[in-house]
Amino acid sequence: MVLHVLNPATDLPRRPDRVLVAGGSGAGKTTVAGKLAGLLALPRIELDELYYEPDWQIRPEFPQDVARAAGQPRWITEWHYPEVATLLARRADLLVWLDYPARTTMTSLVLRTLLRSLHKEVLWSGNQEPPLRSVFTDPENILRYGWATRHATRDQVRALVHDAPDVELDLLRFTRPAGLSRWLLRLAKTSPGPAPSGPHTTATERNTGASRLR
Repeated sequence: MVLHVLNPATDLPRRPDRVLVAGGSGAGKTTVAGKLAGLLALPRIELDELYYEPDWQIRPEFPQDVARAAGQPRWITEWHYPEVATLLARRADLLVWLDYPARTTMTSLVLRTLLRSLHKEVLWSGNQEPPLRSVFTDPENILRYGWATRHATRDQVRALVHDAPDVELDLLRFTRPAGLSRWLLRLAKTSPGPAPSGPHTTATERNTGASRLR
């Protein structure tokens, strides 16, 4: 993969049509993807919605559904499932990387998990966070998962550099939330307006009341 590293302090060289938002669990990928969807007028693809069935079961159609959605001319989505990472990177033209310190993402993840558990928030396919005590008993608990995969995005980027040398991708990397906020404010000044509605948006946004799991 050839990465064209962009300077967040300058204007984008072009309006991206297909955007990936990457980062560790708790970095705020869904929030950022939602904001960029509005600023860039891009339909959303919700990967967690495509990934999970009830009882946290994985939908076997996930790779095919992602390939179908990524085949559309314009979209924005999170970049965190390894099984579709290369497929999405080949289609994307901009990668927004929230490369925050682990202390930042883990603090956010703990607070988010606590609130979801206390409020019994309903996530994709009717799933809910398990009791907080599961952090001590469940290896797949989101807090343990977040810590174990805190460097996963870097690993995915490195893998693509070696395994997909034909992929070219613009990259915006942010190491602090404040830097991202400044860039979003600059981008808002040239925003084309709200994201369009239509079949490409609604087909992947059947449930809009939950944020992403990971």
